Amino acid sequence: MKETLKILAITMNAGLLAVFYTIFGGILSYVLYYIFDEHDDVWETQPTWWQISTVALELIVISIIGLWSALLIRDAPPIFHVSKEWDVFVDSYVSGVFFAFAMFLFLDNLSSKLKYLYEKFLGKHNGHLISRKTDRNKTS
Repeated sequence: MKETLKILAITMNAGLLAVFYTIFGGILSYVLYYIFDEHDDVWETQPTWWQISTVALELIVISIIGLWSALLIRDAPPIFHVSKEWDVFVDSYVSGVFFAFAMFLFLDNLSSKLKYLYEKFLGKHNGHLISRKTDRNKTS
């Protein structure tokens, strides 16, 4: 019975943290949307160094907030009592996974900027590599 309660407490803590980080990521995404430029035709006409630096700055802000929120949550006591080892494990796993999930779920502008830069620098090469694989498959 005690083992079942421990498993239930671990599971409930993970679930609550997932909800917290999803809401936190949504709120943070809302704020970042108004701080950084939107991905539109105007943004695409900016110099490449500007595009890269704004995307890098946005990623840096997200990583700093993610780090400090994870540190604050790690030091907070769990809602349902578990050992410190399990508390740290759940905190580190859930905070990393769900914070990243929530950020990229809600940050459509950042995702589209990253995809645009990927296509700009690597997309043309990617097509070449894919066609090369296809040509090899035809000769096999």
